[in-house]
Amino acid sequence: MYRQSLSTLFNRIRENKRILFSFLALGLICFLFVLCYYGLEFYLRNYRIPLVQLRKVVTFTINRELGKAVDIGVLDFSLREGLIIEDLVVSNEEDFSFNDHMLKVKKVTFRLSSYFKDSPTVEQIDFYSPHLVLNENQGLRNQLIQYAQTSKLKDIRFHDAKLTVKQNDSTLVDWKEGWDIVMKRKSKRLYLSYNNGWFWIPNTTRIKGEGQFSETNLEEFQFEFQWKNYPSEEAIILTNYLFGSNVHSAVLSGEGKVVRDPVSGFTASGDVEFENSLIPIPFFENYILDGFRFRELFLFTPNKEEREFLGTDFRIKTSVKTETIKEPLLDRHFEFQIESLEGIAERISDISGNFTLPLSGVLTGNLDLLESGDKNKWFQLKGNLNGSELEWDSKLLQLEKGNLSLNLTEGNEWNLKFDSLLFGKPSHLGGGGTNVWGRSKKTDGSFYYPLSSKTKLSFQTPDLTGSDWKPLYEDWNRETLEEIRERQEKLIPEEYFYQTKVYKYFLESMNLDFGIQISNYYPFAGANSLGESKGNLQVKDGRMNLGLNLGNSNSKVSMVSYYASKTPNFGFSLVLNEYPWSDPWMHLCGAELKPTHVSLDYSFNSMGSDYYTLHKDARTSYFLKLFGVSLKEADLVSKLEMDLNPLKKPFQMEFDLSRYSDMDYISNLVISSESLDLKGYGNNKNGNYAFTTYGLVGESRGTFSLTEEENKCVLK
Repeated sequence: MYRQSLSTLFNRIRENKRILFSFLALGLICFLFVLCYYGLEFYLRNYRIPLVQLRKVVTFTINRELGKAVDIGVLDFSLREGLIIEDLVVSNEEDFSFNDHMLKVKKVTFRLSSYFKDSPTVEQIDFYSPHLVLNENQGLRNQLIQYAQTSKLKDIRFHDAKLTVKQNDSTLVDWKEGWDIVMKRKSKRLYLSYNNGWFWIPNTTRIKGEGQFSETNLEEFQFEFQWKNYPSEEAIILTNYLFGSNVHSAVLSGEGKVVRDPVSGFTASGDVEFENSLIPIPFFENYILDGFRFRELFLFTPNKEEREFLGTDFRIKTSVKTETIKEPLLDRHFEFQIESLEGIAERISDISGNFTLPLSGVLTGNLDLLESGDKNKWFQLKGNLNGSELEWDSKLLQLEKGNLSLNLTEGNEWNLKFDSLLFGKPSHLGGGGTNVWGRSKKTDGSFYYPLSSKTKLSFQTPDLTGSDWKPLYEDWNRETLEEIRERQEKLIPEEYFYQTKVYKYFLESMNLDFGIQISNYYPFAGANSLGESKGNLQVKDGRMNLGLNLGNSNSKVSMVSYYASKTPNFGFSLVLNEYPWSDPWMHLCGAELKPTHVSLDYSFNSMGSDYYTLHKDARTSYFLKLFGVSLKEADLVSKLEMDLNPLKKPFQMEFDLSRYSDMDYISNLVISSESLDLKGYGNNKNGNYAFTTYGLVGESRGTFSLTEEENKCVLK
């Protein structure tokens, strides 16, 4: 059986000997090829290519060209990849003492033109997982670009490349995802293609593009880009450049093209959509535009930048033209048509997120702002601004059906008309003036543009109710107290007023005459008219004066300030003459004291640049008389061991008050009615009153001492 099987095998071999010999020959050839491959690689690595010397040459060359320290992990060679460098690190300094790296590369391969020439050239370089970190060094970037252009490398490829560009403490470019970049040399030009993945994959962050530039002229190039869901954090400098202003974050989708040639110079154009934008409002540092979506068309040429912003309800066009005479001068043009201010305003909030802009309406117009070159009249502004159906609806201010017309003519002259319903009452604001912007230099060498203005305005309304403005006052008072508390807790030093922007930019050379005319003034809703009210606000030569009479009752309010100093002085006075009153005037032991009329002679004087200083150094005094006071009982009052019936009938109360430091001192206190005849004195500290009186309460005569403490009221 065994001999029969062996005989069968030999017969099969004889029949197929040609096929067998072919397989044997193929195996022998493969073996010889592998032997020759590894033999040649062994020969080249050990006898032809001096790896040790090359290591020193590469290190010396990079160190000499860039002035940076270099560290190479492994230097090797293979026929398939060529010369191999693994773990290449280039420092940003002359050594590695600060551990500040400019370049980290996992692997670099050099494919040579020939391994047997005396001086072989590099045909292709491949960088695998490189990370380049550039500080704001224009010279180094130009040096790297110039090297890519002037070297004779035919093919440079970056696989999974990452780039970070820093300026001071901010990051301008930070690629989170790796890019594949290919640069090929052909016909004396360099051709680039770049992408960070398959662009067609939906809902991904992708970029792709291609470009070319001359190998002999740095001023000649062309690049095209396509973005999809690209986060601005990876290249905030790109987003700010396209938008023309500071952007904290946004997501970009669109395309762009950049061209530069010796004839037309630099040109950039494109169409980009911004989504989920977070943009600070210019000139209003505490407010942001959050979650905004819009589309931008842009065209940049050497002397002009044009942008057009398009949204659901708005269209805004801007252009900035540069003309160089003795120095570059800018001609800015703005054209806008906003069909719904609400669509933009609802995205505006303060940094805390507690405030939103309750603005709606239609706004259109155009403005031209030209730099003249004359430092005394630096800007020339002309154009017009028109608004209709403007509304501001908040608990602090209610404005409806506003129609605005602002015209700016030659010579920086302007006139304004604004008609609206203010708290439901028709009102008119009108006037005009001239504005002149100069140019001054700061101590750091930068410029600022102070405004010298001459303005005359008048406000007219048939009816105005004083209590409508109470929420606005309460809001201002709350913010004032918060600022005082913050300065106390954080020990924030006082800033001299003449150093602030609002003073240097607007108030230093302001000349304002603002007239106020009210046909019928009402203290509160439901009250009778006090008649006509007239007033005037004047700002001139660093002084402010306000005077306003409250109807025909000899009641008036006035303010005066000389603010053109390090610490401005401020004075405020309020005179009320049996002025109708509707709210509780004060609280005592939890009880409300509500008068029908008030007489008051109030005076406030202080010096300082902030609320805390004004409050700390204030001198406050007033005389007060309350008529028809009714007392609404509270738990603490009802628990007092005394007959309260005399206090349940209307009475009069008057006293003088002077404030020193954190204490109010009350003197000449008189409380009188048919059953009350009290005189005395008292004080108020942190809202807690203490009174000492003597006289008649009902049928009782004597001395009465009332002290208000937290959740406690003591009568002796």
